[in-house]
Amino acid sequence: MTSTRIAVLCVGLIALAACDKTEPLVPPDLCAGVACPSAQICVEGRCLATSCQGIACGQGQVCDRGSCVELGCMGVSCSDGQRCRGGSCVRVSCSPGSTACYPMERCAESACVFDTCLGVKCPQGTVCRTDGACHSVVCTGDYNCEATERCGPDGRCIPASGCEAVRCPAQQVCRDSACQALACSTGADCGPGEVCRFGTCLSSTDPCAAVSSCPSGQVCRAGTCSRQDCGAGRSCQGVEICRAGFCEGPVRGEAQGVAPAAGMPGGPGPASVGGVGGVTPRGTTHTLQPGAF
Repeated sequence: MTSTRIAVLCVGLIALAACDKTEPLVPPDLCAGVACPSAQICVEGRCLATSCQGIACGQGQVCDRGSCVELGCMGVSCSDGQRCRGGSCVRVSCSPGSTACYPMERCAESACVFDTCLGVKCPQGTVCRTDGACHSVVCTGDYNCEATERCGPDGRCIPASGCEAVRCPAQQVCRDSACQALACSTGADCGPGEVCRFGTCLSSTDPCAAVSSCPSGQVCRAGTCSRQDCGAGRSCQGVEICRAGFCEGPVRGEAQGVAPAAGMPGGPGPASVGGVGGVTPRGTTHTLQPGAF
């Protein structure tokens, strides 16, 4: 072999050795230098929320299309009765009180499903079902209701959480899953998150809670004072009374006549008017007739 061929061979071997030492390609870090706001994490250069509808997702989960999912389940759509786990759609078995279901999911018929009832408040005597609508469900015992419910005294399923999922009519507040019109004289007679207006306890979110008083002969409706007709087939609301064909709030003496504990002997708190166990209070001049809802 000539010296020239030997030199060429050596150069080739050196080049081959250099190729063997080439570092493998590393994909760029798309999150390098990305600063996400609080309650968000960076995934492939995008900041994604770690909570849905105010509910914190679990470790390694993000909010995707209104549901807490694993990173490998982003963009994955599953059929009814299935949830995504590890990038695949599967039936996730569960039981009441188990931790198999993720946030934003609920255990229904022994399987984790998307909780369509989150944030849904139902009228008294009804409960939310998997279709996201409120239904009246007859029961003879707790076994007829879901794990988050109990059988109420009227033979219908009610939320076991109490008033959290109950929506009451105007000028009524919730007590133990039941809506009641409760008379008051001061805010101390009402519960947390409530105010005393026009002689009755109102939720602080009620539009009329921001109205301090109405002119004589007017009552509050949807945050506005107005005259409201009443009479046959036209009822007033809460502890209002019907006088001369118009709804009125109880006068000061009458409101004092239905002061706390007037309707619940021996017990603290406001009297119950028109609710479960309530009485029809009498004022200084006439009987107060609570409006039907």
